[in-house]
Amino acid sequence: MRVALIGNMNNNFFSIMRYFRDLGVDAHLFMYKNEQELFLPENDTYEIDKYQPYIHVLPLKANTQGLLFLKKVKLKEMFKDFDAFIGCGMAPAIFLKLGIELDIFIPHDDGLENTVYPELSFKQLFRSIARSYVVKVQVKGLQENTKKVIASEIQEVQSDSISRLNLSKKCINKYLLMVYREELKESDEIREISAILKKYDFIVFSHTRHIWHKRWITNELMEKYGGKGLDKLIIGYGSFIKKNPQSNALLVLFEYGSDVDDAKEIIRELQIEKHVLWLKRMPRKEILQLIDYADIVVDALSATMWGGVGWEGLSRGKILMQNIEQSDEEYYKKMGHNLPFIMRANSSKRVEEHLNSFIHNREFYIEKAKENSQWFDKYAGLGLAKEYLKLLDKTVKENR
Repeated sequence: MRVALIGNMNNNFFSIMRYFRDLGVDAHLFMYKNEQELFLPENDTYEIDKYQPYIHVLPLKANTQGLLFLKKVKLKEMFKDFDAFIGCGMAPAIFLKLGIELDIFIPHDDGLENTVYPELSFKQLFRSIARSYVVKVQVKGLQENTKKVIASEIQEVQSDSISRLNLSKKCINKYLLMVYREELKESDEIREISAILKKYDFIVFSHTRHIWHKRWITNELMEKYGGKGLDKLIIGYGSFIKKNPQSNALLVLFEYGSDVDDAKEIIRELQIEKHVLWLKRMPRKEILQLIDYADIVVDALSATMWGGVGWEGLSRGKILMQNIEQSDEEYYKKMGHNLPFIMRANSSKRVEEHLNSFIHNREFYIEKAKENSQWFDKYAGLGLAKEYLKLLDKTVKENR
């Protein structure tokens, strides 16, 4: 079976492509011309030469102009020898216009992209009309030309989008983001940082964006819950250090997000600078190496479910700290399996309690970390890739 993966937000489809190829499937990645630089395949692997023959760039950007001036003949030629198609971004709209059925749509993250009509702006009338056209084609593509939609209905915004577009019958509850496990190779820069990390006995690691002030938050769900909430992590960690001055602990943070300066100010006020290491933004292939030295990976203490940071932590077999609204029972009912082991935290007090618990029960948490690694392989890594292939196999057979 030849599979075409359309789009590569968060390097999600590049990860799927690699898993598929490991499983003997001839999978190819077709990227939009305007993929974000941070999410290009070379930032996700140390073996880019190995995968380069299976990576292609489409003659269009995933935007309004790309759909309005679609190069149908060229695209059909590129896709003519493939048996199945998985897409993200504007794939449903594109494939509708090409007259090719899209087997699976996997959205970028929490919502279904390009399905919300823009507010009419007389100042930018043409842009508003063109954007409305894109949404109309995208919605029609999802409803009439897409066989299955992957969703994570445990997230409110995802569930609302599925319901709003009447896609429940074709919706399958699976995860959206995938991280590929490969053997990592230390660069000189990472080797230097690793040497620092090896000096500490207890490492709390978070490469999440620093964003908690409402003036920066435009996403409705983020505004409701207060962004990522790393201020709670810093304050809780500061309390932990104050009460455990003998602890050889380190908090690793990244200079990423609109509230970095505020985060640094809190750290100064708490006088814990020597217990914090700031790093510049870096690609996933480097971050994953550093995560290996962490004891706890913290994603978001205000959001309702973990995102890419959480998946990266779980992929390296780490304990995840995260705020989750759903109970274990609610999660199981939606997803059909248990949650990984998570330190639930939505306040600085809970952060401090978890950190104290870890240093007094290290062996317990080491065992739980091993279980998280197994959980990832079964439900989110190779196991999820196998689930996608079963689904594709079924749709391809139906086509025949």
